[in-house]
Amino acid sequence: MTRQQSSMRFSGGILLGIGVLFALAALPFLHPFARIFLQVAYWPIHSVPNDLAVPVPLLIGITGGLTAGLGGMLWALGTHVAPLSPDAAAKVSRIVAWTWFCTDSTASVMVGAPFNVVLNLLFLALILLSCRPQHDPKAVSL
Repeated sequence: MTRQQSSMRFSGGILLGIGVLFALAALPFLHPFARIFLQVAYWPIHSVPNDLAVPVPLLIGITGGLTAGLGGMLWALGTHVAPLSPDAAAKVSRIVAWTWFCTDSTASVMVGAPFNVVLNLLFLALILLSCRPQHDPKAVSL
């Protein structure tokens, strides 16, 4: 297994785990943990109310599902595509990562949660750094 494959699988596992945690945070007894994340994401502009409204748990569940799906996709690319075409796996990962990052970050700023862009940078770096194909140092480049 190449470093790219291992890194993509590892990053996919991290995203999958975080996504599952987000999805579980939709359960009422886990709302205090969801509130901590929301408090950080909205820093320093807004405060988050103590009670999460009905739509918020649904949105947290959806966010968790999408994050887990992103992690599953990255893991699958690292497992099934990277061995066959490291460049194709990297290209798909970059397209998905930048599409997600730009959309999520723009929406976060629009709703007054600009610090979420900083948090998004962590996921973006995780994805982009993990999907870099390793090239054979013996290969001659023209």
